[in-house]
Amino acid sequence: MPASPLEVFEDNIADAERLTDLAAALVNTRVRRMRRELRDSVGDALGVRRGDRNSLDCVESDEVFVVLKPGGHFTRTYFTERELRPLLRQAVVAISAAVETYVADKACEYIPAALRDRPPRLKQVSVNLNDVLDIDGKYKRRGWGYRKILQAYLRDTASPAPSQIGRVLSVVGQKLDWGKLDLARSVTPGRSEQDLETLYARRNSIAHQADRQGRGRRSITIAEVVDLLASAQGVVEAIDAQLG
Repeated sequence: MPASPLEVFEDNIADAERLTDLAAALVNTRVRRMRRELRDSVGDALGVRRGDRNSLDCVESDEVFVVLKPGGHFTRTYFTERELRPLLRQAVVAISAAVETYVADKACEYIPAALRDRPPRLKQVSVNLNDVLDIDGKYKRRGWGYRKILQAYLRDTASPAPSQIGRVLSVVGQKLDWGKLDLARSVTPGRSEQDLETLYARRNSIAHQADRQGRGRRSITIAEVVDLLASAQGVVEAIDAQLG
């Protein structure tokens, strides 16, 4: 059996979780540099020459202890939350991609019923004449060609934006009740749509503007990304439960 849209989502969003976890684990909490006794012990273990051991250093967190070897490119300054922001920005992009893929995959499940029942929004989908001619030439059963065209359309138009989610699902005859989504998540009215708008806006800022704001770049924290992860998972699970 192929993976369900929710299973694919969970697999995709795991990339964002790994990036966020890695960033959190690498934030240095150690104030002092490596003690001489520790430098000697680590130097013995790694085979570092005695003349180079004074250049040994380390970073440490609750999760990891990282040795910075002599002559290496990395210094302690690389292991601050500020310097680890590139990982967090890519985590946001991965969260957005996971939601977008879920929306397209879920909508594609309803293609057979939509082609049979022909909901109003489906009739508004524009089709390229060349695609129609290809169907006539390639498919003995035109329905398979129509499915392929509709799948491509749904994947091209899917997005984490709540308005676009509603539009994509309506093409295949499905309608979301955002109020019920909020109730299912035990959040205030409008919160689910707001969470998705926040994710969509931040993803666009990162992907299209390099997250720049004025002369610099926007701040981003581990806590922010953890919140985006949690809200995306909550919304997608609620959508999946509502649609069935």
